[in-house]
Amino acid sequence: MSNEKPNVLVIQPDQHRGTVMGCAGDSQVKTPNLDRLASAGIRFSHCASSSPVCSPFRGTMQTGLYCHTHGVDVNNILLNPELITFADLFADTGYATGYIGKWHLDGFKPKGWGGFIEPGPRRAGWREWHGYQKGHEFFEVWDYNENRERVRIKGYDWEPTWHTDMALDFAKRNRDAGRPWLYYLGYGPPHQPEQCPQKYLDMYDPDIFELPDDVKGRFGDRERELRWLYQMYYGQVTAVDVEIGRVMAGLEELGIADNTIVVYVSDHGDKLGSHCEPDERTFRGKGSPFATAFRIPFIVRWPDHIKPNQVCDALVSSVDLTPTILDLAGLGIPDVMQGDSMASWCLEGKGVENDCVYMGLRGATQPDGWRAVWDGRYVFSPGIHNVLYDHESDPLEMENLIDAPQISGEKKRLAGLLVQMAEKTEDPMLQEVKGLCGV
Repeated sequence: MSNEKPNVLVIQPDQHRGTVMGCAGDSQVKTPNLDRLASAGIRFSHCASSSPVCSPFRGTMQTGLYCHTHGVDVNNILLNPELITFADLFADTGYATGYIGKWHLDGFKPKGWGGFIEPGPRRAGWREWHGYQKGHEFFEVWDYNENRERVRIKGYDWEPTWHTDMALDFAKRNRDAGRPWLYYLGYGPPHQPEQCPQKYLDMYDPDIFELPDDVKGRFGDRERELRWLYQMYYGQVTAVDVEIGRVMAGLEELGIADNTIVVYVSDHGDKLGSHCEPDERTFRGKGSPFATAFRIPFIVRWPDHIKPNQVCDALVSSVDLTPTILDLAGLGIPDVMQGDSMASWCLEGKGVENDCVYMGLRGATQPDGWRAVWDGRYVFSPGIHNVLYDHESDPLEMENLIDAPQISGEKKRLAGLLVQMAEKTEDPMLQEVKGLCGV
């Protein structure tokens, strides 16, 4: 094993449901490169976004804090520039840091694509910057110049391709300079808009696509629309998978694949009709305590350090991701961070065993704030959603057991976990949680 500092590549597509990968058991999706990445390292099968919507997750990813602690508990809130981020910590130890893709942590911007992020603390330790505040446009590729002007990137008609090229260029320049690096590669798909190169759409026939039982036959005349969404979503996932293959091949060509920790994760999933009604405006969504929204992929590859072909069913929260990355790279984890490192699971096959994942959005003053716990089997969220599902017998969440007398004991136990986690994380919704749990 080399004693030199490892490079770290974090790959984070937007809105990739954790189960939509071949390696996760989906027989319809085509993800050969993600499957290969997982077989070369460890895949955590029970990873959940503690705040399954864009900005709150991203704040957690940067800081290792719950959204009610870092303050970005809903989209379009500015991440406090004084908070310590993992990019700050890497930069302080001599790493080059770079970021590309949607940022969504710079407060409110006018509706539409873009949003220039001022250099300095608002970029949270990322020194080389090709980020933008929000919005998506995948067929037209844009960046900002030094004059804060939005400019079209010529020669590209698919944004992820440019992102991959920029990541590999960053890796090459820092390899040549003999400097370790941390890069955050933020692909836009499979988030909306529904844009995807036709060759990937052609891989999926919506007419013969096998819909999950929880959505099959529920939408009447709109089933055609739903099938089209599945074709688009799966096509986008495959398009991102192709870029994963390009990234990994590029690292090999540069001779740095063996000394690069590759982390693959997403911010949240996508409902794709699950828990939707036929008259809803859209069948897509997140931001809820449903498995299709909160379960996310988490894969780590580091040759000669992480054994291949590992699948770990330990519970992982998105608040654990940053401590894990810091720990793997040999950096200290600040005491202020609220998550646990999963590095020992990666390196030794054993480690922290969390009782549950604590999830929620918004604080104590918003009427639509919610909290939930997931213990790997049951997900429990009293209040506005008021649900309890048993993922062992009902993985598609088709039967709400919130009032089922046969599991009243489990409900009481889960309520205790919910209160315990609210207390442990100093959640401002503690009193509301206690009230909902009858404490």
